[in-house]
Amino acid sequence: MVIIALAIFFVTVYLYLAIMGQAILTKELESLTHRKVTIGYFSLTPDLKLEIKDLEIQGLVKLRSIAVSPSLTGLLKGKLILNQLTLIHPEFFLNKAPAEVTDTKVSTVVIVPSVAQVPESRKSSPLPFGIKRFNIKEGEVTFVDQTVSSGSIKITVKDINSTVKNFFLYPNPAVTDFKLEAAIPWRDNEAQGRVELGGWLNSFKKDIRATLKISDIDAVYLYPYYSYWVNLDKARIEKARLNFSSEIHGLNNNVTLDCHIELLDMVRKPLEIGESEEKASRITNVVLDRFKAMDNGKVELNFAIKTKMDSPQFGFDNFQRAFEDKIMRGRSPTSFKLQDTIRFPVKMIEGGAKSFMDLSRAMIDGIFAIGDELKNSTGEMLQPEEAQKEDKKFNP
Repeated sequence: MVIIALAIFFVTVYLYLAIMGQAILTKELESLTHRKVTIGYFSLTPDLKLEIKDLEIQGLVKLRSIAVSPSLTGLLKGKLILNQLTLIHPEFFLNKAPAEVTDTKVSTVVIVPSVAQVPESRKSSPLPFGIKRFNIKEGEVTFVDQTVSSGSIKITVKDINSTVKNFFLYPNPAVTDFKLEAAIPWRDNEAQGRVELGGWLNSFKKDIRATLKISDIDAVYLYPYYSYWVNLDKARIEKARLNFSSEIHGLNNNVTLDCHIELLDMVRKPLEIGESEEKASRITNVVLDRFKAMDNGKVELNFAIKTKMDSPQFGFDNFQRAFEDKIMRGRSPTSFKLQDTIRFPVKMIEGGAKSFMDLSRAMIDGIFAIGDELKNSTGEMLQPEEAQKEDKKFNP
């Protein structure tokens, strides 16, 4: 009798979900995201395998199809374990909008849309959740940043193919393996950047080992992120390509990122007949020559970032300090003093106090175009007030 009763209960629940599942899922997603949700196709098999096609959450995500295969054994143990979750051609849309400015302080930024807070009355302990295998095929992410000086910039990451194995949000001895490859089409009809990420992590021991590579970065395309510091026109820079790589290793929550940036090539604007060279251009020439002399003709920079796995932070100051240290190491004891011979305004356009910090801005002007973007999602960008404090350190 018990078996018959359970069978009847299971069949009843299955038929209800098979018939009403699409409406229930649509309603829940709309409640969660506060966006219109449409689903083109919904299928649930008796073994609870779920397939969804043509899912769209307006302004947030579009997916060609989703395939979900749950673990029945896990459900019987009170755990929501997915044997496999596969997303085919998902398109995600992210928008970074400026927050409202209060008083005279520069505002921080927020990502919209934000997930609504769940009322206390609806909060409950969720089932332990895990995914044994998570796949993304032909994915795409479009990111629009409305906080840059130019007003907005759009960055698209496409052809995303990723695999994650053994990801659990509850104590589990399994190690999570992950791999991701993607392309970044900076401009139409031009060479694309490539992203490669792979490694493993133990989220409960807080150990990690991974490698990140971003090749063929279009430094000029990312100019809105560092335009406050430099002026590409005055430095006569038309094109610049960079490679970035990082070896990530961590133990017991302490993570170190050994980073390497290399300038692949740069195209400079020729001077017109009778045109005098801007100071920013002369500074760029000096910096490039110094780096090439130190690295056998290459222009590269190595630096380390130390952070925590449970609260990662990445700052432009890591790059800035590494650059200044290398410039100082490259000085000959008998050579002229850079501070005495290569001075220019704190703001390349507006003028201001003179300092060695300005050489950093010239270097960014000529080479490392990605600047502040190294930590755009986890840390605060260096604001003008902070820049002024840094200038005072070098100009008491």
